[in-house]
Amino acid sequence: MIGNLSLDQLRVLVTIADTGSFSATGRHLRRAQSAISQSIATLESVQGVKLFDRSGHRPTLTEVGRVLVVQARAVLASAAQFEAMAARVPNKRKHR
Repeated sequence: MIGNLSLDQLRVLVTIADTGSFSATGRHLRRAQSAISQSIATLESVQGVKLFDRSGHRPTLTEVGRVLVVQARAVLASAAQFEAMAARVPNKRKHR
């Protein structure tokens, strides 16, 4: 978690942007659509931004949503790089 922000929330945000819907994201991430909606509602509330315009048939990213999806992709890529690097570093923990 980064402050009140989690990598999972960013993953949900990016997946909605990629799939075009909350329900498709739920299927992709194997979660209920209501859990996807709640994750985004929490993210919007905590960050104080509106990420999606929900007035149409499908949710569309707002201007700030488009900017933040770019940042979310960068954070997720960096986290994946961190995990890969950590997996390659030998464990040097001393045993007692």
